[in-house]
Amino acid sequence: MQMARLLAKNVGAKKVLVKSKPAFLVDSMLGSLVRKLRFFGFDTLYVANSPDDEIISFGINHNRFILTCDKEMYKRIVKARAQGTLLKGSDDLEDISRTFQTYGALLAEYMEVNSRCSMCNGLLAKRSHAEIAEKINMEIKSRQKQFFECKRCYKVYWEGSHFARLMELSKRIDNRILERLE
Repeated sequence: MQMARLLAKNVGAKKVLVKSKPAFLVDSMLGSLVRKLRFFGFDTLYVANSPDDEIISFGINHNRFILTCDKEMYKRIVKARAQGTLLKGSDDLEDISRTFQTYGALLAEYMEVNSRCSMCNGLLAKRSHAEIAEKINMEIKSRQKQFFECKRCYKVYWEGSHFARLMELSKRIDNRILERLE
């Protein structure tokens, strides 16, 4: 149990996340985590090259949970009484499960896939085959039934093998949380 405390800590958390879907602010050391949280439908901002105090202030002012693996920044989060979690930063399965476990929730309770762009955090919109015809090759178009396009950067998404792997990851995350609660 002592080992688990070293992997993730949180401050300012209510025992259960707010009823609305949480929003995150993630520091520059957790880029892979950002993309996965966005895939799962979470409004997740990625911050690089900003002073810790600005990140913390933004997190407080915009009601975002700050995720970091920087111990010094975490100390500033605690001091500012912001909502934050200190993560290990080397294993996305572990970091995401710890994030939701520390806030007393399962990932599945809030997950909404195909709603956020993994690159820019923009919202996705369903698109027909005709609307994306010039943006992807015929082989992909013929194999896929549904397409989504980012309203901000226009990246096109579909439910391929990457989708299946991430959905399996979401199940493993919730299973890990449930195991720890037993």
